[in-house]
Amino acid sequence: MKQFNCKMALTGIAAIVTAAGLSACGGNGGNQEEKNANAAAGGPLTFTMMNQYTSTEPPKADNPIVKKIEEYTNTKINTTWVPASAYNDKVNVSIASNDLPQVLMIGDTKSSSIINAERSGMFWEIGPYLKEFPNLSKYNANEQVLNNISVDGKVYGLYRARALARQGIAFRQDWLDNLGLQQPKTIDDLYKVIQAFALNDPDKNGKNDTFGLVEAEDSGNAGSMGLTGFQTIASFFGAPNQWDIQDGKAVPMFMTKENMDAMKFYKKLYDEKLINQDFAATKGSKQQEQFYQGKAGMLFTTLDFVITGGNELKKANPAAKIDIVSRIQGPKGERVFATTGYNGMFVFPKATVKSEAELKQLLGFFDKIVDDQMMYTWTWGIEGVHYTKGADGEPVISDQTAYANEVSPLKQLPTYDGALMVWKGKGEADNKFRIMMKDNEPIAVSNPAEPLISQTAVEKGTELNKIIADARVKFIMGTLDEAGFNKEVEKWRAQGGDQMIKDYTELYAKQAKK
Repeated sequence: MKQFNCKMALTGIAAIVTAAGLSACGGNGGNQEEKNANAAAGGPLTFTMMNQYTSTEPPKADNPIVKKIEEYTNTKINTTWVPASAYNDKVNVSIASNDLPQVLMIGDTKSSSIINAERSGMFWEIGPYLKEFPNLSKYNANEQVLNNISVDGKVYGLYRARALARQGIAFRQDWLDNLGLQQPKTIDDLYKVIQAFALNDPDKNGKNDTFGLVEAEDSGNAGSMGLTGFQTIASFFGAPNQWDIQDGKAVPMFMTKENMDAMKFYKKLYDEKLINQDFAATKGSKQQEQFYQGKAGMLFTTLDFVITGGNELKKANPAAKIDIVSRIQGPKGERVFATTGYNGMFVFPKATVKSEAELKQLLGFFDKIVDDQMMYTWTWGIEGVHYTKGADGEPVISDQTAYANEVSPLKQLPTYDGALMVWKGKGEADNKFRIMMKDNEPIAVSNPAEPLISQTAVEKGTELNKIIADARVKFIMGTLDEAGFNKEVEKWRAQGGDQMIKDYTELYAKQAKK
């Protein structure tokens, strides 16, 4: 299996790109029956798509990757490009007016408008068709992700797969070497490494000027509820991934013993000054900066940080070495928290995709663009234009500007982004995190409430999460004891939490009966 990694950039491909990206995209741009007949007779499959872009301008129609895709798949794709900042609004307007393309990329998959559209029958249910396509059944049929993206047990979108198990620990390997320590394998090992990084002069400068772990507040992330790395530690202690189902009842993570054990671990680090004391006011950018500057030896982050963070670290200190681990033995064995496993999805409106045969043609297109040959193109571009092959026969990017302008903008169209693919042309560290993420999928713990839609959570989730986030920070800093934290939990329950528990309990039971 060969795969690639990419940053969030543009999505979709275009044969015809509207100048403003905001023109109507409904209808089929002509007689669709004639186009279907033309495709059946061996001519190109022509269809419309709406997608977003995040650069200053959308891809050009003469983009060589666009031409390569159309030639390889025998298609003509008319794409309406919409700026990312306006995309969700444009989707909502298109749905409300029933002015829809044949392929619509949905970013906010759990918004009320999308859920209502799915429940009303606006989009084709595609779940039953996935098994008919070899690549989609391989790359887009993960049961855990399908469950996450489903609504009322049905799958309406072809999800854009992303790494399911990407969280881990990045640390200074050269500091470990200086101290004669091994990489941590247990929670106790982890504590000892953090302690040594803080107290034992790991950089050998003769000064007491480092701390073991750099942490930051993460109030924008509802899952972590206030700390960038708390979920990672909580997973090691055996806590559920945001929610659990115990004896048929939904239980939030922060009401479990394992969550309290993880908080006590953090509090110990704080009390012993092994962690930055200003973590509650530290932003993610400052967190990374302190790691790059050699003020801290460890942070909890995504595994691909070994590349991005490693590059920045070497700019500040060329002799520095970075490495990653993710499997830490805890009370319940080795566990990591799963992500949702997707980033948006493509849906197929019934108003513009009139028949099952037409739907299968479109699914066939998406199936073909994730075969091995196309995945190679998504990764490297076109030989002689974007890359050349070295003496060992492995590809090397030859024109970084052309690659950034022409290849990167299109990497998010494939429903499998290749984030786990291993290429010989990639470096050892680059492939290491991909292999690690893939190997961790069997131990990734999912959130059973992910596919469930609680109206209470939609309306009050943000303010309720803040109660717990604030209480967690206060507990770690010692201004709340365990009883005080539990009082804040009671506040959460009284202000809507109990209703949320009831919602998820009933929704989970209803889903289980199907």
